[in-house]
Amino acid sequence: MKKKQSELLQYLNTCRTPQKSLEIANALQISPRSVKTYVAQINSLYNKKIILSSRNGYELNHTMYSALFLDDAGDALPQTSEERAFYIIKQLILAHSSHLDLFDLCDYLCVSYSTIKADISKMNKTFGAYNVRFVCEHDCVKLIGEEFAKRKLIRYVISEESTTSFIDLNHLKEYFQADHVDRLRRLVTQTFQDHHYYLNDFASVNLLLHLLIILNRKSCDAPQPLPQKDSPVSSFPKIARSIAPSTDSDSPLPLEDDSERQLIADLCARLEAQFHLRLDRISQEEIHMLVKANASYTLPDAREELRSLIGDEVMELTEYYIRQVDSLYIIDLSDDAFVTPFSLHLKNLIFRARNHSFVQNPLAESIRTGNPIIFDVAIYIGLDLMERLGVMIPEDEMAFLALHVGSELARQNLNRTKTPVAVLCPEYRSLHTNLLNSLLLDFGNQIHIVQSVHREEDLNLTGCAILFTTVPLRESYDCYVVTLSPFALDSQYDLIQDALSRTRNRYVNHKLRQNFHQFFEKGLFLLNPPLEGRSQILRQLCEALYQKNYVNETFLENVYRREHAATTAFANIAIPHAVEMDAIKTSVAVAISRKGFEWEGHTVYLVLLLAINKADKKIFRELYESLISLFSEDSILGEVRACAGFEDFEKIIYTHVRD
Repeated sequence: MKKKQSELLQYLNTCRTPQKSLEIANALQISPRSVKTYVAQINSLYNKKIILSSRNGYELNHTMYSALFLDDAGDALPQTSEERAFYIIKQLILAHSSHLDLFDLCDYLCVSYSTIKADISKMNKTFGAYNVRFVCEHDCVKLIGEEFAKRKLIRYVISEESTTSFIDLNHLKEYFQADHVDRLRRLVTQTFQDHHYYLNDFASVNLLLHLLIILNRKSCDAPQPLPQKDSPVSSFPKIARSIAPSTDSDSPLPLEDDSERQLIADLCARLEAQFHLRLDRISQEEIHMLVKANASYTLPDAREELRSLIGDEVMELTEYYIRQVDSLYIIDLSDDAFVTPFSLHLKNLIFRARNHSFVQNPLAESIRTGNPIIFDVAIYIGLDLMERLGVMIPEDEMAFLALHVGSELARQNLNRTKTPVAVLCPEYRSLHTNLLNSLLLDFGNQIHIVQSVHREEDLNLTGCAILFTTVPLRESYDCYVVTLSPFALDSQYDLIQDALSRTRNRYVNHKLRQNFHQFFEKGLFLLNPPLEGRSQILRQLCEALYQKNYVNETFLENVYRREHAATTAFANIAIPHAVEMDAIKTSVAVAISRKGFEWEGHTVYLVLLLAINKADKKIFRELYESLISLFSEDSILGEVRACAGFEDFEKIIYTHVRD
């Protein structure tokens, strides 16, 4: 929610009668057209009629407005070109606007028309790698691109506007008792180690967060009166029945796997002993599902097991919110790692709402101010729940919903750096579970298990780079297939590592070939220039980038800062780059010399000056490694020195870098 939108809502909140657009425009010193735009944006943002319109004018829906918890503190106007770019992108994609009026943008952002046009021109360079274009026609800006490209772009914007690490141990210690956090962390880590179960750092923090919420809830538990028959939530009776707390606290958990049963039982017993409380069966089942979700298990029956625990109605409501968030915010929350903890929380939230007993959330303020888009998602879900249940859901509870969304986005960002794999192994005497644990214990920092199944017909290898299988396959598959024995995985370490290395190299090479013309161009190619020494070369290449408006005027200074820290020359090539990734467009400026350049004690024949835009920072490491690997070979460097022009250089790339 931005400043002018907030002012509009606050103004209407003081009015007792509908207001015409001209009256509002005069009061807020904006145009009547801007009034209509802001009304549409606010209603679209929450997918609710926050502002009602009629022939009499605009008026506030006070029931909806009371749930927005507006605060001017987080509503500062975008100040930089990047902040303005993010605002425009969000309005075009998240607010589902077909176009934005440039003069309205000038009014709202308090900048000149020329500044907006310059920002849009820069956006086309900055976000060119996302295969989208920002087109100005008839004093309006439109976003042109495929749906997939727009989704990829908005994911980047959301990621940049959220904290780098959504939640970590230090965050937990700020808001929960530090001693409890440390004790719980030691308890969980030791329990998983004792049972030889893998738990990566992110999954560990995520599990700790949800366990802290459960423990906090249990410590605050008190008998609550059941709602009366005429309670407002009687319109949702099926969910009410499905979330009734279990009284069968002593029945065993329905776990088929012996090692899993022992892990959960031991973890629950240690929690009870350490924190002096009693975990009833429903809490034990929640812990069981949380462990499964955070241990990266995606077994085909996991959803059905979850459905049996939370009930059909809560499951359907969860799936509804996943579809809506994907449609409105272009955020994919369909992974089991999100569905399991979120649906468990949703079930308990509905139960608390029925009993008018809510949980305080010490993280609420930091989430609301630090992660505006994520908090907007939570508000959307909270508003819908309030309509369904007929109750008020406070900001603290909405912040818990935001925690789930933010944690899932952080998990997705982490996993994008790992190789996506699938595992096929029949389940017999815990073979499948043991194989998963062994793979994760040895390779958890390199692989993301996106699917694990018992039967070949259940395989869905979309997006998978490697399939690990313990059985012969009837079909052939496009991904890299590695056949393993389910026993003695230690002896197959080299086989697995080789598959990961080959897949990684193939992926990096594919990116370099695919994006060659995005990174390289003839106007940034110097062949045997009459230059001597590092300073002349860097100045010439930086000037070429600056003339194309790919970098700003401080780029050369930042390149020197990096070069003075440690030389970027090795093996007869140099790959200089700036300290910060602040280029307007990601590009590579190339200089080649047959006789060689003098480079602070080195002789280099090839200089590749990298200009990296922050939006492409994930590409940087891949590009850097690929270029080093390619041009470090003497034979290929010899071909480069013999180049007759840019076309020859391109041919070398396509010849030696294979998919």
